[in-house]
Amino acid sequence: MKLNLIIIFTFLGFANCQSHTHKTNNKEKTINVQNRIEVEIHSRVDTTNTEIKEIATLWINYLNSEPDKVSDNPYWNEEEKNLYKDFDLSRTLLYQFPAENLLKYFKPKILTIEKEGEHYGIRTIFSAKGLEGEYRKSDPWAIQKIYAVKENNKWKLKNALPIITTDWNKKTVGKITFIYPHNHKFNQNLADKANQFCNEISNEFQFPEWKPFDFYITQSGDELGKLLNFDFFFAGYTTGIGLNEKRILLSGFGSEYYPHEFVHLIVPKFDRHGLIEEGFATWKGGQGGKTFEESAKLFANELAKNDTVTFLDVVNRKWGWQYAAFYTTGAILCNSAFQKGGVKLVNEILNIPNDTENLVDNLCLVFSIDKKDFDKFWRNETLKFIDN
Repeated sequence: MKLNLIIIFTFLGFANCQSHTHKTNNKEKTINVQNRIEVEIHSRVDTTNTEIKEIATLWINYLNSEPDKVSDNPYWNEEEKNLYKDFDLSRTLLYQFPAENLLKYFKPKILTIEKEGEHYGIRTIFSAKGLEGEYRKSDPWAIQKIYAVKENNKWKLKNALPIITTDWNKKTVGKITFIYPHNHKFNQNLADKANQFCNEISNEFQFPEWKPFDFYITQSGDELGKLLNFDFFFAGYTTGIGLNEKRILLSGFGSEYYPHEFVHLIVPKFDRHGLIEEGFATWKGGQGGKTFEESAKLFANELAKNDTVTFLDVVNRKWGWQYAAFYTTGAILCNSAFQKGGVKLVNEILNIPNDTENLVDNLCLVFSIDKKDFDKFWRNETLKFIDN
């Protein structure tokens, strides 16, 4: 979704602070700091408690430390920073705009800071005032729940995933470790099928040997979101996500078998164009509960009704989002490459870099066609799947 962000740079802050606290229960508190963004604190949060005040300070400092960027952030625990370069599991989903803009528009308000065993859970809502029309439906942007833990006698931030799943069941099949809650009935047949699928794709396309990964199984997108530090999330809502660098897969389908996301974890890591990345996963693993053939047929039937749509309309997501046109177009191109030149040509298309400006030129090189003919080629390849 594209939002028109009107940014008013109000420099408010928290460290070196004097806090202003309303005494009545039905009012809220705002802690302001010079040269920082404004962060509200709900009256339910008892900042007269020294520990809670320390954690509020920690969290507000983090929000003011460019959390959308990967860095050696001093407010995060060292264990997770050593484990993952991009340690905040909520970063890419939450900050779909630069933090300096998003946090001044969808302003953070701390709802609760509450003790949970040895940790504290911090809940924060990101909401905007004055949205009009369709944009009002985008509010709130998210409700985030993240944790604070003691490290060397100092409070540091920590992802929800290891805390929530600390006592979940684990079972390793081949190179996949399935991690699932106690109310999930493990399906050995699907687990075997998952490991076999990964091996088959890797062998078929002559990929390097794929590395083991952890597969977290939840029953819904909202349960999955909790593992990514969200009580509620709008823009990044998903029922599946593969974190290749971290060798983690998360599913909200309650199943051991998720071929689309498996593909993301076994295809060689490369900064390829998203159309190709998602297209290859859709071609070999389906998408949104549909097989590649089902998606291609749906897309072809809709494209046949509109002779003005161009390839770049799909690439730039100006048309066809309801038909998964972006994913399906990439899948059709992967299929076309296979039909034309087998595994060798598919691997060439997988090496197309993340460069939208030159995407068509690079595709023309793969398919040995003139640029002026590309839209016709793409349309013809798509309409092969039309439902006659």
